[in-house]
Parts: sequence; structure tokens; C-alpha cells
Amino acid sequence: MAVYPFGRQINLTTPWGKNPPVERVTVPLDERHSSIHNAQPLKLAPNEPPSTCSRIPTRFQGQTIHGVQLPGYQKAIALTFDDGPWPNNTSTVLGILQQHHVKATFFVLGSNVAQYPHLLQQIATAGHAVGNHSWSHGYQDHSFELALTEIQQTTDIVEKYTGRKTVLFRPPGGFLDNGLVAQASIQKMVTVLWTIDDTYEGSVDLAVQNVIQNATSGGIVLMHDGGGNRDLMIEALPFVISELKKQDYQLVTIPQLLSLTETRVRSEDTINCKPHDHLN
Repeated sequence: MAVYPFGRQINLTTPWGKNPPVERVTVPLDERHSSIHNAQPLKLAPNEPPSTCSRIPTRFQGQTIHGVQLPGYQKAIALTFDDGPWPNNTSTVLGILQQHHVKATFFVLGSNVAQYPHLLQQIATAGHAVGNHSWSHGYQDHSFELALTEIQQTTDIVEKYTGRKTVLFRPPGGFLDNGLVAQASIQKMVTVLWTIDDTYEGSVDLAVQNVIQNATSGGIVLMHDGGGNRDLMIEALPFVISELKKQDYQLVTIPQLLSLTETRVRSEDTINCKPHDHLN
């Protein structure tokens, strides 16, 4: 859960309609256990070059970003999800994103990937980007060795089950000075924060307004698919997507958002990507 809200809560009430129908996918307990053994590591062809959708511009390597400035002709925003993968929540979010033809970025915990690798593979095969959210989501100060372990183990397990090494990192809680971000910077990872924070209580209407009223081109929306009860934001997600699209936002992954800062990259080149191209 984030502790630094960069977006402000909007205390207005505007009827967005009744809660949308949300298809929840329940994974039986026995299926969860068996799927751990059925998930197989993925391998890519040797020396496969990164695609436009997974390439990170060099100037962002080792840097920390909240959002980005885009050329005037671009209007894009990135949806991101933290603390997964997690049974029911992750599959439900993936279903909503698929229904609306949207790609997002999932910052996963290594410890959760170890339990539910099949869910990480669902994220990856659907064409979403994957980022590192540490192994255990600790807020405490980390020694060099502990920070290295937290980040490297997560990077390794993501690569094991997706075939790609992620270069994106989001610090748990948004803490920048507990040793994790320093380690990510050493590894030339991009530390990704946000411009709009999640809504943790209240109504669906307020959750939608919080995103829409604070949306800006080049912004990053923080949401969650793990780490607790996420029903409110999941119920709001279809409305968030629809309203952003009505405002002509293109909903992109973090690698796409960073690539759009380069004026030579056209939006259609960056957004029309095949599954797996979004993996980092």
C-alpha cells in the first residue's frame, strides 16, 4: 500500500451509474497448488532484440520518475497495479483490461510470484508490462546485501516465468531512502512512482473522480491487485478506463509511456504491440 498520495481526493458526488458488472474469476485452492507445478519457465530466442514496446530510453535508466512530459501531440496515461499477483483480484483485473482492450503495468512481489507463477504468466501472455516491487514489500532500512537480494530475487523469478528481465522498479510504500531505490539505481533500473494514488475507502464515484480529476498527459495511476481488499478500485476500474478514453487518453504501459517522450516515436508504433512485446 502506498503511503505518499500524489493525487488529491475529490470530495464531489457525480453519478457515474450503478456499479458495473465485474466478472470475478475464482481459482480453487487445489487448482492454485497444481498450477504452481504446471507453470513452466519461458525462454526467448537468444539475442532477441527488444521491441519498441519493451525498450526503455537510455536517459531513464537509473532514474526516478513520477510521470513524464510528452510532446504536445501525445495524450497518454499509464495504469499500474501493485502487490500482486493474487488469486481472484489479478484475474479479475486482467479480464476488465481485456474487455476494454487496455494494456497496463503490473509491479509484482517476488514472494507472490513464487506462490502464483501461473498468474504472472497470465499477465505476461496478455501483453502487459511487468515491473519489480521487491520480494517481501518491506519498508524498513535495507543493507546493501538485503536490498540486492530483494530486488535480484524478484528480477530473477520474473525472468524465469516470463522470459524477460524487467528493468522497472517500484519501491514499496513509495519510500525512496531505505536502500531499495539506491540498489535499483545501481542496476540501472527505472524507479517508477505515480501522479495519482489509489482510493482505499469511500464510493466508486469518488474513486473514479479521483483519477479523472487528476489525470494529466504523461501521468501514472497507482492501483492494486494484491495486498488487501481491492474491491472498490476493481469496481471503479471499468468506469476509470471509459472516462479516460472519453477524454481521448491513450492507456499505455510504462515502457510505452517512456518511449512516447521521444518525438520520433509515433503513438501507433508504440501502442500497437503484440503480446510479450510489453515484457521488459
